[in-house]
Parts: sequence; structure tokens; C-alpha cells
Amino acid sequence: MSNKQSNYPTATMNRNIQQADGFIADTVHSISELATFGKPENEEQLKERIKQYFDFCANNNFRPGVESLSLALGVDRVTYWRWCNQEIRVSNEWAETCKLARQSIVAFVEAAANSGHLSPPIAIFSLKNLANWKDTISFEDATPHTDNIGYALSVEELPTFNNLITSNDDEYSNEFM
Repeated sequence: MSNKQSNYPTATMNRNIQQADGFIADTVHSISELATFGKPENEEQLKERIKQYFDFCANNNFRPGVESLSLALGVDRVTYWRWCNQEIRVSNEWAETCKLARQSIVAFVEAAANSGHLSPPIAIFSLKNLANWKDTISFEDATPHTDNIGYALSVEELPTFNNLITSNDDEYSNEFM
């Protein structure tokens, strides 16, 4: 017996996916088609494959991403990143083409987020991972503000803990007794 009104996140996600008109079938079909593109052999094939990928995304209402781009290029995500960074023996043109494709995906994510078509948490997560965006923390000037402070004691003038206890023992003991 299943609980159709379950509040577990996966239950909600499953209901939403099942209610979407053909989402699962369309997505699986698109992923399968991208997997048939094959690995490019040279820079011209790489450029053509990337163009095919973005045309495919536009024509099939499929959100571009690095994982699906890697699939369309016939490699895994790690290999694609290694191409971008020239950690694998590829030409400068090859690496620059890969970087441009990645930057196009970043621009898409940013535009989708700014136009309200992508939720802020997903956009933030994606941009931190794809574009190395970071949260910034600003610190105020660390110099002390002396507007209302008055005179500051030097290190020699600061009382020590032991001196306070011995000199004030009588005062404290009388007060609390």
C-alpha cells in the first residue's frame, strides 16, 4: 500500500515528473540521440559537433549543460574539462573551442537565472561549479574606531589577572559575605 500524499522530497519530485507532459520520454529520447553523435576527430569536427549540440538543444527545448555536451562529444565530463584546460594533449584551438562552448553554457545559465526561468539555488549551484563563481564576504576596515573610545591603555598599563585578584580580594570578600 503506497502513500500517494507522501511528503518525502522524492515522492514530490516523482509526482511532478509524472505530471509533466512527456518529460521523461522526451528527456530519455534526447539523451539517447546526443549519445549517437560520436567523438570528434579534429578541430573542424569538434566545432561542427558543438554547433549540432546547441542546435539540438534549441530545436528540442533541451537545456544545455556540460554533462550533455560531453555526452554529445562522446567523452565523459572529466575528459571534457581536461580538454578545456589542455591537460590532455590537444591543440590550443581545440581547448579554446571547448572553453567557448562552456562559456556559452554559463551565459545560458546566467540568462535563465536573470530572467526567472531557473531557480536561484540551481543557478547558484551551477554557476559556482561551471564558472567558479564564489560568495564574497566583505570585511570592514580592521582599524579601531576611536570616535567614542577616549584614552587607550598601553600594554604596560593593562592590569593582569593575578594583580586584580590579590589587590581586590578584601573588597570582593566583604561584598559577598
